Amino acid sequence: MSLQTIDQGIATRIGHYADAVVIPAGYQQILVSATPGIDSDGEISADITRQTEQAWENVTKILGAAGATVADIVSVRHWLTKESDIGPALAVRTRYISHRPASAVAVVSELEHAEFLVALEVVAAQLPEE
Repeated sequence: MSLQTIDQGIATRIGHYADAVVIPAGYQQILVSATPGIDSDGEISADITRQTEQAWENVTKILGAAGATVADIVSVRHWLTKESDIGPALAVRTRYISHRPASAVAVVSELEHAEFLVALEVVAAQLPEE
């Protein structure tokens, strides 16, 4: 994808993401709801790394159903329930995306279900096929 990223030197001091991403007119946007690390059988690991891997697998599958890939992600929000899980969750992220979308990480007191340690919310953008 050749979307323009804006880099003012703020985000790069914190992590591997852009300060902003410009989505030109004509791009289709795909908004993926906050997606936890629950598998298709309803199983949830108690391990943050496994939950994050499953969340990324879920996001990958959702994007695929919309005709997109993780390379089309322009924004990602990580919702975590423990500050100590930030490092492991971001380490998993680097295995799924190498480009620099806009990004945020937030630690919240609880997600929809007490077993959820992480949820990923992404926006993807791509030129529609003609």
